[in-house]
Amino acid sequence: MFEKILNNTFIKVFSYNSIVVFGKLLTSFVVSKVSAVYLGPSGYAIVGNFKNLLQGILGITASGFQSGIIKYIAENKNNTGQLKIIISSVIVLCVGISSIISLLLIVFSKTLSVYVLKDESLAFVFRCLAVLLPLVSLNFLIVHILNGLQKFKLYTAIITLTNIFNALLTFLLVYYLSLKGALYASIIIPALGFITSLFFSDVRELLSGVFRSIKNITSVFLKSISTYIVMAIYSSILISLSYLFIRNKIIADFNTSIAGLWEAMNKISVFYMMFFSSLFTLYLLPKLSENKTILGYKSIMKTYFKYIIPFIIVLFLVIFVFRVFLIKIILTAEFESIEQYFYLQLIGDFIKIIAFSLAYQFHAKKMVTFYFVTDAILYISFYLISMCLIEYFDLMGVFYSYILSTLLYLISVSLFIYFNNSNYLKEYV
Repeated sequence: MFEKILNNTFIKVFSYNSIVVFGKLLTSFVVSKVSAVYLGPSGYAIVGNFKNLLQGILGITASGFQSGIIKYIAENKNNTGQLKIIISSVIVLCVGISSIISLLLIVFSKTLSVYVLKDESLAFVFRCLAVLLPLVSLNFLIVHILNGLQKFKLYTAIITLTNIFNALLTFLLVYYLSLKGALYASIIIPALGFITSLFFSDVRELLSGVFRSIKNITSVFLKSISTYIVMAIYSSILISLSYLFIRNKIIADFNTSIAGLWEAMNKISVFYMMFFSSLFTLYLLPKLSENKTILGYKSIMKTYFKYIIPFIIVLFLVIFVFRVFLIKIILTAEFESIEQYFYLQLIGDFIKIIAFSLAYQFHAKKMVTFYFVTDAILYISFYLISMCLIEYFDLMGVFYSYILSTLLYLISVSLFIYFNNSNYLKEYV
């Protein structure tokens, strides 16, 4: 019985994922505490703006490849030649796209600094990002490739090392440079993460294989994976702009400190949501990509929800009960007022986890139209409803909007999958 549990794929992935998330939680705790002490709510808001933009850029240069990498590696895991072509293609694309965006960042550095950081003198931050962007992007891309290859030990080791760098360097940079240090940390740490990964022979072999296989890269594969890149770019732009616009609305209507309170609540949410987002890509997406039948899909989702829903309920109850303690530990007394928003954030996050779990079928089976429509429903509705409810409920209106938008998203995802799954899956093998 015990041996059967240890050999269970879900439990095995769950275990590795737990190690990764535990490391990220410790790192996030250090980063959040240091940021709260030395930056305060106002600094939190500005750093949040920058990270939203960075998230959007990485969605184009690296994260956009994630679903495609996992899908194609899962489908070709027994075809060594094809695997090399897949990995070479995505690395070449990553470097090429990063280089183009780096040039744009240099050209528009002052404009971005004024809109995103509210200070033209911080334009050099975007120039620094432009120089390091290829390395930053490759750091995330290598992790996605290892995820797709299911090299969980190496995946865990690299992320753990990056977490250690994150905790130490963020503390030093924020302590000595305050807001500038926090902005620099967002760029320098992932670049160092990539350099550190080169100490592992498997990573060096992956990169050396690019030069050996580059002549075999075909336009057919590039066209195929470009679908995933477009999906990710679309999603990244929606996420980044919706959060950026909402935060700027809060700053305009109230002040940066109030915007920082919302950012702090989002930061706490990220602590536990990172576990589920990792589980989506480590376990759920490879399983859904390999599956070919409706019966198989039902079996995968049944197993997944059997484990995950009880875990979510227990975790969220614990978080809610100890919310005041968490604020004191992770943040400072300046952030105590976010205690009133916890239950709303947890409700929205619960709905989002369920909806995202279902929506990974869109990635696995290239259900592009449904992906575009449902993402638009989620992020555009979040923005539009927030613009209305902020006028009536102040900051609380953003949390009400979050719940309503995630609920609309869950309903739309469920309906699309229910009525269209049979077009992408067979009844039987």
